[in-house]
Amino acid sequence: MIKRSCLFILAIVIIWAGFCATLHLHCQDTAEVGKILGDWEMEVDAGGEYFYLSFFIEKTDSGFKGAISESSGFFSEVPLENIEFDGSHLRFETNIPTPPDGYENLVKADLELAEEKLEGTLSVESLGISAPATATKKDGS
Repeated sequence: MIKRSCLFILAIVIIWAGFCATLHLHCQDTAEVGKILGDWEMEVDAGGEYFYLSFFIEKTDSGFKGAISESSGFFSEVPLENIEFDGSHLRFETNIPTPPDGYENLVKADLELAEEKLEGTLSVESLGISAPATATKKDGS
């Protein structure tokens, strides 16, 4: 009888500990996700030729959504796809017109959150291009 009571109490303690750990991890994830939400300005260095982009990331019930624009209006509000954030790396894809010909290509972003910036690369595999990119959050977002 005592063994059964001890096992019951042990089971309750294990379930409670698991619940507390899950809640703690969820709170940490929510805080980290908040760091990438909002409006960003990005500078891309394509071999000495600079491109300026802006994008936003929002949280939805099913994950994330966002869009990207080019500063001079070459393209605007193109949806981001396959947005992933693991707490330190933001990755997304989009189909946008790219130099040198202006044809639409799949562009992949792999950016690491470092303090208040995102740093990494934008790559266009079909053209064999990978360029360093740095994004900073717009004021107030």
